[in-house]
Amino acid sequence: MSDQAIERTITADTPDGILPAQVPSDIWAYAKAFLLIGRPALRFLWRDGDRWLDVQLSREGAHGPLGAAPDRVVVRVERVEMPRGITVRELDVLTLVALGLTNSGVSERLGTAARTVSSQLERLLEKLGQSSRGGLAALAVDLGLLRLPLPGGVPDEGGIGIAELELAVHRRLDRGYLPIRTQVMTRLPIRLGIVVPDHSSSDGEQTLNGALLAVDEINQQGGIGGRLIEPIHEIVSTFDWADIRAALHRLFAADVDAIISSYVSAEHPQFMEEIAEYGKPFLHTATFEADVRRAEQEPWKFGMIFQTCASETYYGAGMLRLLDKLERTGGWAARSRTIVPLEMPSQSMHVATPLFRDQAVAAGWAVTESIATPVGGTDWDAVMETVAAADPDVILIANYVDSELIAFHEAFLRRGVPALVYGIYSPSNPGFVRELGPRADGVIWSTTTGTYDDELGSRFRAQYRAKFRQDPGWSIAGAVYDQVRMLAAAWSSVDARNTADVVRYLRRWPYRGVNGVYYFGETGQAPKLYPDTTPDAALSQAHLVYQIQAGDHTLLDPEPFGDISAFEVPSWLDPGAESVK
Repeated sequence: MSDQAIERTITADTPDGILPAQVPSDIWAYAKAFLLIGRPALRFLWRDGDRWLDVQLSREGAHGPLGAAPDRVVVRVERVEMPRGITVRELDVLTLVALGLTNSGVSERLGTAARTVSSQLERLLEKLGQSSRGGLAALAVDLGLLRLPLPGGVPDEGGIGIAELELAVHRRLDRGYLPIRTQVMTRLPIRLGIVVPDHSSSDGEQTLNGALLAVDEINQQGGIGGRLIEPIHEIVSTFDWADIRAALHRLFAADVDAIISSYVSAEHPQFMEEIAEYGKPFLHTATFEADVRRAEQEPWKFGMIFQTCASETYYGAGMLRLLDKLERTGGWAARSRTIVPLEMPSQSMHVATPLFRDQAVAAGWAVTESIATPVGGTDWDAVMETVAAADPDVILIANYVDSELIAFHEAFLRRGVPALVYGIYSPSNPGFVRELGPRADGVIWSTTTGTYDDELGSRFRAQYRAKFRQDPGWSIAGAVYDQVRMLAAAWSSVDARNTADVVRYLRRWPYRGVNGVYYFGETGQAPKLYPDTTPDAALSQAHLVYQIQAGDHTLLDPEPFGDISAFEVPSWLDPGAESVK
């Protein structure tokens, strides 16, 4: 073997053929047998020809309820010189003394006289500066001055680690074997808090499942530096601050290292204050520009809070961009050039802002007063009568509760308004198409955090379906999956308990997830959005616009991700509004 140290992490099932051949094959057998004994680490010496090898084994793996990954052992092998001029025979004696053998027991194993053993012990006491055989034994175990295979063969019983390992490698451990101390030290898990909304079972499932999928994948690979991720989730009533605050404090009490969520925080300004006081990273998809600005203006207080998508302020501009492309390509023609906004009374769903209205006017559109549509308190048929009176070309509906959007669409179809329907986020939820069936066809919707229909996105969707036997949708499941993966990337590089280092890593290094590229920059609290805030699609998330067609989601915009020519005129539009496409 060369002078270079060799280190490998293996499991009991690692094929021998892929292990470094310069390490004696028997050492790999001992390393695999090490996983059978309840030891966190073990060190011994191995004779390879006329050279000594220092072998160090340390356990890396899962124990108890978090044991998603197989136990692994880190094996380090290095050529060394024997300290203090200890000879081969003296090391044999030292090893057997550490086993607790008397001089006669040692001599019997080695086939020498007891007087010879006594002389060798005297030399060892002098070389190692000890005054008793007990001191020699303790020093040998402490420094790993122990030889394997054991001199004289397999021991009659275990006790110290090398004896247990020798029994294990020769399969002599009793079936009911238990070490003297059964508590093997393992690294504490990295605890991840997950806040799950309860207003939509489908939305909540995607939030939790997307996170758990990422956690399971990471744990199956051994976690982060041998530490598993322990998910701790709290299902909360989205609009009940007392319930949410109690859930947060349970996560705080669990000493979680970070918290992730969808958009629960947008409904409660106090949420950020609670997180800031706790002081650990919080990643969310609340699409609320006011909170982003607040964090950017007070980084010393809110700098650990990241919105992992662009804000609601870009939805209106994205819709105007799409309408312009449809008109320019002849895919659709407006009649009245009127837009009616329907808004859920939530700060994060206020998309018909003064800026949007100015942009619309500049593009030749009239925007009516917004119609408030409170969750659980909207008479959608009455709303549609008001909408119909405005004779709009486009209905912009901002509501992230999928059941509300379903109720809207049913009322819309009953009333028969000849307008495009442009939704925000909610149609990404599988429940929308599942509930409406073919009646959902024609709806246009957009998101600032959509799952890409590329190799990474397709693989994620396949993994999600395989694990949960359902479709992940096109937004939130991928978003929270990316949140976990983003944090894991940071935790793999810096100490998970050091919030400042984790935050610094998240800012500095772009992360390519299934929902695009997350890059916050040195001062940002939300990723860049293509094409709204940057022309660089390789360093941002795309503002994706879809149309539901035959139950599938067809990506229309922006290029190069979507194809505007794929637009289909909805069946409910009056033929007179259609183009000659």
